[in-house]
Amino acid sequence: MLAKKQSWRDFYNPIRGLTMARLISMEDQAERGQYADLQWFYYFMEKSDVTIMSAIARRLSFLDSLDWEIRIAENADPVLGQEQSDFLRYAYDRIANFKQATHFLALALFRGFSHVEKVYTGYGDLISRLEPIEPWFWIKKGMFGEWRFNADSRSSELQGQVIERHNFCILESGPLHRAIGRHFFSKQLAMADWDVALETSANPSIFFVGPPGTTPEKELEYKSVAEQLASNGRGYLPNGTEVKTVDPAQRSRMPFQDRISYCDQQIVMAATGGLLTMLTESGSGTLAGGAHSDSLLALAKSDAARLSEVYQRDLDNEWLNTFFPHQPHVAYFSFEIPQKEDVNALLASVGNLSWAGYRVDMAQLEEKTGLKLNEIPVPGGN
Repeated sequence: MLAKKQSWRDFYNPIRGLTMARLISMEDQAERGQYADLQWFYYFMEKSDVTIMSAIARRLSFLDSLDWEIRIAENADPVLGQEQSDFLRYAYDRIANFKQATHFLALALFRGFSHVEKVYTGYGDLISRLEPIEPWFWIKKGMFGEWRFNADSRSSELQGQVIERHNFCILESGPLHRAIGRHFFSKQLAMADWDVALETSANPSIFFVGPPGTTPEKELEYKSVAEQLASNGRGYLPNGTEVKTVDPAQRSRMPFQDRISYCDQQIVMAATGGLLTMLTESGSGTLAGGAHSDSLLALAKSDAARLSEVYQRDLDNEWLNTFFPHQPHVAYFSFEIPQKEDVNALLASVGNLSWAGYRVDMAQLEEKTGLKLNEIPVPGGN
């Protein structure tokens, strides 16, 4: 097992004092295979922005209901196919943290890559766990170099520990966070400037005009009284004092909210491959709501297929080569996206079957509709 040593990073928040120049520098390092600083920034960014957190959760929400199956290739020898299918099902069932590992691998869609290390049972290549290795522990010697383990998570590290590739499941992807990070930075700037604008110009400026014949000594006294009045909005003024206000409304109507909304929209578009511009769509149950659901389903199918390929390459092939040497691989792992039943259409079909003289099994109908069914007693029956 790889040994991580990163205690120094626990005291370093990459968002504090972040500048665009620093962000570009981290991106340039990553292009050379030095990922530590950029991935540490991505980790903090994911925890710091509600839109990013929600976008990731929505993009990966399909993982919670994901099923998997072992399929047999068409035209395969039925006996060999069944043997390999049973074996693969047994091997996957032994992985204690399979859901956790799959979720960690799926984060590669945003971070650019994810590694999980195989923890072997001691019997052949069978494994008991897939241990996540955080992305700031990885480097490459150049953009196209081999993966190496960076135990100290040092951004200047160029060598690293050579790994045995077959001991890992790895998913690589174009990092969605590359675009999201830029908009996150712009959004933070806009929010900070907005806070300053609210502090300095959200309230109207107040000026007190003293009574005629005010002496310099009285002006100092009135100035002190005016500052107290401006701070709490109530108090006593000498007779003849006039109050004038200056409305800064025109100065305070600055496009901070528009800028933040634009950044949020761009973040959601990046997270959903451009299919969505917002996380919720008005008109649930209408055409708009249906289009939103269809877009998410299309993303889920694509992401599930990519995750399936990782397990087919890094687990299926290893196991079948070991336990079925010199045999063709005719069984394979596949994630299945549960299909949402159209309950109204299903009940209409059941009604049509009833008119045609057929009866649908009650247990099967309950399973498909999610409804608890009870038979209506026949009037006058026993």
